[in-house]
Amino acid sequence: MKIIISPAKKMRTDNDDMAHRSLPIFIKEAERLKDCLCGMTYDELKKLWGCNDSIAGLNYNRLRDMDLYTNLTPAILAYDGIQYQYMAPQVFEDKYFEYIEEHLRIISGFYGILRPFDGITPYRLEMQAKLRTDFCKNLYDYWDEKIYNELTKDDDLILNLASTEYSKTVTKYI
Repeated sequence: MKIIISPAKKMRTDNDDMAHRSLPIFIKEAERLKDCLCGMTYDELKKLWGCNDSIAGLNYNRLRDMDLYTNLTPAILAYDGIQYQYMAPQVFEDKYFEYIEEHLRIISGFYGILRPFDGITPYRLEMQAKLRTDFCKNLYDYWDEKIYNELTKDDDLILNLASTEYSKTVTKYI
């Protein structure tokens, strides 16, 4: 069984509590998205993100300094939304970490699918963002069946706790 959840918009870097164990499965695809986003202007990104100047400025600077291979935070600790706060992974016992490593997956517009201990860096790219490029008409088109195929390669039982925006990457193939 795989449990899928959505990412949170609010993110943080935490290199003190725990080291990441792996890189995201679709790191090359994330690199391609990063390169695409880096080719956009501040105004284009602000429109894509649909946010105010404060959030746009923070994420524009994050994007310019983004390194997908260093100073990474385990995905389970990187997101700072209410769902992650209530989950409280900072106080997990070893058996809980083992459980989420096997069963929990985070669907991401930027990284595709994340295991809890994949090392990531703060980003802003919601699945429903209207990112139209020469290689995709939107992020659903970009990720196509990749997320579903990765999620179901060993087991096709899915507990969907993700928002509609993110679960669409899986439910259209079920």
